[in-house]
Amino acid sequence: MLSSKEQRFQPKRPEAGLPSVARPPVRRRRRLRIGVLRVLVLSMLITLGARLWFLQVMEGSHYNEVAAGNSIREVVTPAVRGLIVDDVGRPLVENRTTLVITVDRSALARQRDSGRAVLARVGALLGQKPQDLAKRIRLCTATVGQPCWNGSPYQPVLIADDVSSQRALTVIEHPEDYPGVAAEVRAVRTYPFGSLASHTVGYLSPASQDEVAKNPDLNGVLVGRSGLEASYDTVVRGHDGVKRVSVDRFGRLSKVMSEKPPVGGSTLVLSMDAKVQKVLEDALQHGIDRARAEHKPADNAAGVVLDAQTGQVVALASVPGYDPSQFVGGISAANYQHLLDPAAGTPLISRALEGAYPPGSAFKIVSAATAMTNMGATGDALYDCPSDLQVGNTSFHNFDSEALGSITLHQALVASCDTVFYKFAYDAWLQDGGLRRGQGPSAPPNEWFSKMARAFGLGRPTGIDLPGETSGLVTDRESRQALWDQMKDTYCRRAKTGYPEERDPGRAAYLTKLASENCADGYLYRGGDATQFAIGQNVVDVSPLQLAVAYAAIANGGTVLSPRLVKAVIGPDGKVTQQTKPVVMGHLPVAPETLSYIRDALAGVVTSGTASGTFGGFPLNVLPLGGKTGTAETYSDGDISWFASFGPVNNPRYVVLVVIPKSGQGAKFAAPAVREVWEGIYGINRDAALPAGQEPASLPCQRPDGSVAPPPAPGGRCER
Repeated sequence: MLSSKEQRFQPKRPEAGLPSVARPPVRRRRRLRIGVLRVLVLSMLITLGARLWFLQVMEGSHYNEVAAGNSIREVVTPAVRGLIVDDVGRPLVENRTTLVITVDRSALARQRDSGRAVLARVGALLGQKPQDLAKRIRLCTATVGQPCWNGSPYQPVLIADDVSSQRALTVIEHPEDYPGVAAEVRAVRTYPFGSLASHTVGYLSPASQDEVAKNPDLNGVLVGRSGLEASYDTVVRGHDGVKRVSVDRFGRLSKVMSEKPPVGGSTLVLSMDAKVQKVLEDALQHGIDRARAEHKPADNAAGVVLDAQTGQVVALASVPGYDPSQFVGGISAANYQHLLDPAAGTPLISRALEGAYPPGSAFKIVSAATAMTNMGATGDALYDCPSDLQVGNTSFHNFDSEALGSITLHQALVASCDTVFYKFAYDAWLQDGGLRRGQGPSAPPNEWFSKMARAFGLGRPTGIDLPGETSGLVTDRESRQALWDQMKDTYCRRAKTGYPEERDPGRAAYLTKLASENCADGYLYRGGDATQFAIGQNVVDVSPLQLAVAYAAIANGGTVLSPRLVKAVIGPDGKVTQQTKPVVMGHLPVAPETLSYIRDALAGVVTSGTASGTFGGFPLNVLPLGGKTGTAETYSDGDISWFASFGPVNNPRYVVLVVIPKSGQGAKFAAPAVREVWEGIYGINRDAALPAGQEPASLPCQRPDGSVAPPPAPGGRCER
């Protein structure tokens, strides 16, 4: 027998009925494990080799380019924007070099305090508050308004221009104190005439993030935001230069790989004349001053001088204006708010093409043309001019309720009789079915008055080469229905809630009553609307530029011209690349003899009619003029003073038009301003802005250095 110790070390026997399992020897198990490991290692090596082959052979050229790109940098040289000059080459906008200070937002963000200490040092250096600088460099968003940065977040922000050399050297010599701050020389816009023609030339600001996202080439670029700077932005911007340089791992330049020099922008030559523009702006300001002297709340005015034969704009003004240089380097919050302040006349708005006002009696040229073209009126027939005309429950009065008896249409224009034109418009409304609006058994309405207004170019943009133009308003049955469909809910809501935000209780009550009427049946085009249409009240709104285009069509014999400011474009090489020709929008559906009749009547307005007192002593025998006064009555703008004119009557060349809201009668405020412009153009009792009333026959010349010389004399050569 075995001892108990020996029994413990004896292998167990398989239990009865179970097969025995043979175990592999230890060496065999080791060989199996090593084999599996070898297969895994080999598979990994094969995979790694295949990947290396793919990267080095198949994708080698791509990664070589990427690697090279890591050591190549692009240096952008901004192109110099083209000039904007008047018809004789006087620069309205040019460029100058200046020292500027910029701040890199990304570099400030990497500072422990997000750059607050740096901004404090920069503010102390520039004499500005750090908090103001922080606002200037923050990004503009839907909830963050001016002052803010509207450009790319990766572009250095200009915070100061015209910096002294001493301050610039302080930044350059002490980079450790001013990380992310740079001083450099840049070309910036300058405006030799200050605020003159500011709405026309416009201003610049950096390209926004959205613009850069759509066009990466705009990164770091100033783009036009209004005026000609906006509408001709791609023409005057030019093309930036790009230099591709190779740098080593320390960021040091090793060599220049390629270089594309910048190409300057083209020069815009305008039909505008700076001297006439100055005459017009001064006349507008004098008109405002006259109104204010009589305790009128006038705070703005607009005017146009148009070449009636070509449609070229000789002057276009809105007062008050603004100095575009405020936007160079970023405009302050206070200045920007001032430009938008209604109490200051909202200087940023160009009322000459963005403003829309009822034209009053200046609209009667349209009504006279309609009566003689579509309603059988003749020049020698007599028409009653009573003191008022009853339409339904409303009595529509003549000015000062004056009755003139039986008069011709010529006399109706000269004396500005309202009731003659009321009657024509009311009769046309009745012929069109009145309130039935041409529905049911009646024929479709002719809408003679609204159709003629649109033929004159009213109710639509003129197509001038400037952004932001208004369409104005020409109301008829169809447009009244469309407006009601769009505004019905608003009318009805306002009829219930009123206008609690209105400070004037009288105006709030008036608006609430109007909303209640419009809620009930604002889709109706009533007889009262038609009569008001005939004298340019309530249902007609025009811009000063639109009405000037209409008067140009009367003056030139019936051609409706789209106005243009840019006369020519001169490329950076000095060659003319574009020259503007007259753009015809249409022709008046009016007989030549009818237009001649209206011109004669408008000449009578100046010699013996409503404007005769204004033009007393004016040499009408030398410079005969035609024109029409207009006084539109509104709730918000008070009496709006209009005067539209053309001359010389025997061979019309120019249209001069002025509007002064919140003033009074057209003969009292707008007409004297128009007279002042005519005197300035032709040199009556003063130096002539346009000697003999003639614009230059040829274009200015661009010198090799990029400056512009006056037009050469006939048969002469450009000054070099």
